[in-house]
This record gives sequence, structure tokens and C-alpha cells, in this order.
Amino acid sequence: MIPDLWILLSLALLTEILTLPPVVARGSVPGGIKWIFYNRDTVLEGVAPWGGRAVRAHSNLADNLAIYAAVIGIASVTGATNGVTFIAGIVLLIARVLHALVYIAGIPYLRTAVFAVAQVSMLVYVWQIVVHYLAR
Repeated sequence: MIPDLWILLSLALLTEILTLPPVVARGSVPGGIKWIFYNRDTVLEGVAPWGGRAVRAHSNLADNLAIYAAVIGIASVTGATNGVTFIAGIVLLIARVLHALVYIAGIPYLRTAVFAVAQVSMLVYVWQIVVHYLAR
């Protein structure tokens, strides 16, 4: 498997791992364990603010994972992957790990900056696909 697909697999695994912090936050309040295992028809009170941020960090990565999969997948299928996309992928993965940590920690401006780095990494992939296509 090419390195870019390993990066995509790592992003998918990170998305899965990010399901755990909200469970910890919710499970640590009175009635939280029951709420986790039941139908969640009621609002769970008393969850620490970082728990809500953890939910949003996971949702953000899950929402963007489809874009990452499409772009990295197209680059892989078309043969547009190279050293540049590998570096962009590493930067993307690191940025997304940092984004999750910074988001959960509640650091607003840094969160946006790290997210922007991840998005620029995706644009590098798109650029390499275009360059590869035009070189044919």
C-alpha cells in the first residue's frame, strides 16, 4: 500500500479514536453511564465543556474525512502521489492530531490556524493531481 493510503488509514483511525473522549466526559457525570447505554432521549447535564468540544472535534474530522478520502483516493488512483503528496499527507495527519488536541483543550485561535494548515495540505494534493493531469 502506498504511503498516502497509510495516511488516509491513519486519519480514519484517528476519527475512530476521537469517539472515546466524549464517552469519558459523559460517563464521568452522575447518570452518564446510563445515558451512554440508553437511547439518549434526554439532555445529559453537567458534562464538562471539554466533553462538548471533544464531540465537535470528532464531528469536524468525520465531516472532513470524506473530502480527504476523495482527494487522497483520486491522487492514488491516478498515480499523482509523489514525495510532495507524502509530505502534505504527513502535515495533514499531524495537523489533524493537533487540531483535535487544541480543540478539546479549548484554544480558539490556534485551533483555526491548525485547521487551516490541514486544509492547505489538501490543496497541495489537489494541485499535484492537476499538475499530474496536465503533464499527460
